[in-house]
Amino acid sequence: MKKPLEITSFSNEKLKYISGLKEKKNRERSNTFFIEGYREIQRAKASEKIEFEYILTCPACYLGENEEELISSIDAKTILVPKQVFEKISYRDRPDGLIATANLPDFSLSKNPNLSGAPVLVIEGVEKPGNLGTILRTAEGAGFETVFVADPRLDLFNPNVIRSSTGTLFTLDVRQGEISELYPLLKKAGYRTIAVTPEAKSLYWDGNLKGKVALVFGSEQYGLSEYARTKSDEYISLPMKGVADSLNLAMSAGILMYEVLRQNR
Repeated sequence: MKKPLEITSFSNEKLKYISGLKEKKNRERSNTFFIEGYREIQRAKASEKIEFEYILTCPACYLGENEEELISSIDAKTILVPKQVFEKISYRDRPDGLIATANLPDFSLSKNPNLSGAPVLVIEGVEKPGNLGTILRTAEGAGFETVFVADPRLDLFNPNVIRSSTGTLFTLDVRQGEISELYPLLKKAGYRTIAVTPEAKSLYWDGNLKGKVALVFGSEQYGLSEYARTKSDEYISLPMKGVADSLNLAMSAGILMYEVLRQNR
């Protein structure tokens, strides 16, 4: 491993650049983004989708024993900083001593998505980074391979998305694009689009979720778009027995994804 560049002051321009990538405007300007955490960086590397730029390290913050091995396996410029500087750059309350920057990957629909038959998830207009990250983590656990983020109201590479997904943003086939582009792709590949909405009369446990299915969820605030409400093949709902009329988006998606897993076991 090459000797790292040691920087001791936060006023250094490289460190200001790295820290600035926590902001969307800086990610868009530089076409790079910020990955924090051993697990997240490891999964980004394993995905072979990510081209790294810098690895920022602080041995005083390490929580495990394999950090140096991971660093040496990544083709990137390494920067070593003291704990007080690292904590100033970190996005976390308890940093683990590793931050990476990388070029933004192409997650558009222009490259052929994985539509090989495994269940697919479609999330429309998602607004909250924590919700999206949790949904991705759950999707990976439930055996979904492809997640479409249609017409999002957030930045897919927000550090909160990466953190709450525990790096599954990189291990899944995640794509973003317009819902009107996505539905024809799903139909051509033989998928049934099953929209989840409180207005549906059929409950999810009565629905046929076997085979090539694409679960479709709307945004936290507005629900399904007019396109998804009128163009989906089937509609299902979750029962609500109390005064609340809906569940959190990530929880609803989790329930339905595991029902798909159960029916296809």
